[in-house]
Amino acid sequence: MAEGTRNLNSKPMMGKTLVKNWVEERAVADYDNDNDMKKVLRSGHTGLLTTACDQPVTNATTVRESFTEQKVTKVRQIGRKSEAEQRELYERFSKEVYEDFNKPPTPPDYTTSFKAHYHKEFTPVERKETQPHSVYGEEPVTFWTTNRGKLHGESQSTGSNQTFRKNVAFSTPITDYMNQTLPHKIQNW
Repeated sequence: MAEGTRNLNSKPMMGKTLVKNWVEERAVADYDNDNDMKKVLRSGHTGLLTTACDQPVTNATTVRESFTEQKVTKVRQIGRKSEAEQRELYERFSKEVYEDFNKPPTPPDYTTSFKAHYHKEFTPVERKETQPHSVYGEEPVTFWTTNRGKLHGESQSTGSNQTFRKNVAFSTPITDYMNQTLPHKIQNW
């Protein structure tokens, strides 16, 4: 085994090109016995890629075969009239396709579901005032304003007409009173 590895027929192998790759060693065992190993190491095994080894190597590649220059002939292939018709048809169909794919956007619909589904005709009825009211200074009559002072857990308010203004004097620091009277000095609690 000093010269090389052995195959199944126990013939000595000529070189160590495929050492420890026994599948490929078996595949090229017949080629290794007949060839000079210096030539095999330099140019590979003959007959693996092609059987026509005596033919000259072609200069053709996939790119050269796929991308060839177009051959332009100087003689007109179609007449001027048919060429103009084709151009006109091409422009017309291009314009139609462009208009189909680039339609102007539809205007957005801003109607709400209430507007779309509920159509109530409202006629306002004007009533005569029983007494004059001030919209900005007068408090509305609600459950809370009618039951002021009777509810359990109601916090103190500073006046009779200030319903929901709570007394937070117990939690406000003295330094935050900006020229206001302190809670213990306020009368009519």
